[in-house]
Amino acid sequence: MPLPNNIQNGDQPDAAKLMANFNWLAAGRGIKKDTYANLAAHAASAPAEAFVCYATDNRQVMFYTGDVAVGTGGFIALGGAL
Repeated sequence: MPLPNNIQNGDQPDAAKLMANFNWLAAGRGIKKDTYANLAAHAASAPAEAFVCYATDNRQVMFYTGDVAVGTGGFIALGGAL
């Protein structure tokens, strides 16, 4: 999912566009860090929204695909403790 305001290299955006992007990330749409159970609960609350995450209990960097038919309930391990 892209940031809400498309800012290109060389642009000089105003503060409103920058703040909209920071607020979008602050709303939890960036990289999430939590236990696997909490990450799975978050994924269940918005099952179509993909995100990158770090499961603190499993010590794994993972990607939630937004499709529960892919990987393990939508999660694919990218690296870390296996």
